[in-house]
Amino acid sequence: MFPQFDMYFLLTRTGDWAPCQLFHQGRPVEGRLQIRDLHALDFTFVMFIGFKENEFTRQLADLRPSFCLTDTYPHPDLPEGLFRGVLAHRATERHHDLLLIGGSYDGRIFYPDRRSDELVLAVGRIHPDKNQLELVRSYRQEVFEEYRLPLHLVGGVDDSDYFGELKRYIDGVAVVSSIDPGDPLAIGNWRSAREIAKLCNRARLFVSASPKESFGLAMIEAMACGTTCVVNGDYRGFVASDLRPYVYGHVTAQQGSVVGLVVQALRDEVRIDGSRWAKKYSVGEMRKALARFIDERL
Repeated sequence: MFPQFDMYFLLTRTGDWAPCQLFHQGRPVEGRLQIRDLHALDFTFVMFIGFKENEFTRQLADLRPSFCLTDTYPHPDLPEGLFRGVLAHRATERHHDLLLIGGSYDGRIFYPDRRSDELVLAVGRIHPDKNQLELVRSYRQEVFEEYRLPLHLVGGVDDSDYFGELKRYIDGVAVVSSIDPGDPLAIGNWRSAREIAKLCNRARLFVSASPKESFGLAMIEAMACGTTCVVNGDYRGFVASDLRPYVYGHVTAQQGSVVGLVVQALRDEVRIDGSRWAKKYSVGEMRKALARFIDERL
């Protein structure tokens, strides 16, 4: 996002946000992590990813022009007047120093390169929030037996107990998974962006069973590949009227069954190519908007 700047990344400890390690262009920087040491590096600005106020973070925010990325604005963790600008996925109030952004995808990887219509794809961490269990319970009977399209679950395990329930339905035929059942927590269970893009371009449908999403990057990546997206939840990171024409299903609340929507989309031969619309969420386009927002406030 900031190719014109020399980048430092400060890792802090979960919970109290005490500084742990400073990285420069991906390499660890030796030395003490005190404000006077950071001051000597003469940053142009500081970008916080979330914010927890303590003596160190307050001093760091006061050190240079500071910005903060958060999920929702206003946010109780963000002190009023501390930041030159706030980036948020959604807002319940407007402010002239607020930039609404979604997630961003790499347009060099995710683009239409359609190969086939041989599967249905669901991408996301295995967790109750993602609601994959509803999707797999009746998938074989309602979708696979009629349309012979296997469901591919791609992602890593974020809740072992939930995966224990889910794996009963993973048979390698109607429901296929990227997860090694012998080592469900392995990092290798996640697929690379290029692997996911190839699956998107082979998918007849991308489906999300999540009852709510703050944004939905996996959906946007699939959309960027021209894949028809079936959704059934509250996509609060979008303006509903903006998103609705480019997906099939419900975007403001969960209604009925997501498997029923998959069946209906296949039966009615629904095909929606939202790749042009999704381009505004590409890294290149987001970079331009972010650069303008920060430059105006430095």
